[in-house]
Amino acid sequence: MRNSARVLTAVGAVVLMLSASEAQAQGRRGLVDVSERHQRHGAWLNFSLGAGSENYRYSNVPGGWRRAEDLTKPSFSIAAGGTVNPNFRLGGELNAWVNEYTDADGYGITETLVGGLLVGQVYPVRDLGLFIKGGLGISRSGSSVDGGLGTGETGFSYLYGAGYEIKLARNFFLTPMVNVMRHRSSSGQGGVDDGGTLHERVWTIGVGLTFQPGR
Repeated sequence: MRNSARVLTAVGAVVLMLSASEAQAQGRRGLVDVSERHQRHGAWLNFSLGAGSENYRYSNVPGGWRRAEDLTKPSFSIAAGGTVNPNFRLGGELNAWVNEYTDADGYGITETLVGGLLVGQVYPVRDLGLFIKGGLGISRSGSSVDGGLGTGETGFSYLYGAGYEIKLARNFFLTPMVNVMRHRSSSGQGGVDDGGTLHERVWTIGVGLTFQPGR
């Protein structure tokens, strides 16, 4: 009986020691623990809409930037990419500005400036939503009449701006932003009527919704 009691006592002591050790391991953070991911990570997708103010100039035409009137029309973009680290996101963006109006002869005119760019967003402060944005790509400036065939020039484009991500939910951010997309192209016509290189720019103030899929 004494031997049996000793054995039971020893077994009970071992069980208590193992239970205490396991509870202690679960309660502390050590090398086996995985810290929670930063809120900015993984793939992302952004849709934005804003007001774009456009003007242009030709290198061979004096007078600088011009437009018959202050022209502010809808501007929108869609972008997607990945998060390199909490301070840098990289992706591709399709950015467009559209102006539709009816001319003096009653024809419907649609003017567009569309760019496809590789963009990067730098977050100077890891735990803030503030970012600085830049991009390079190709763009096309053109116009069409009543939705038919039109004219246009394809050229080089670049974009710069800034914004702020405001967390709405686990995977969604409200993203107010301001940016400038600039287009440069040459018709290559030559002759006395050639205006030279076309420079066009659109200043946009807008707001977007950024979706970041699950962890």
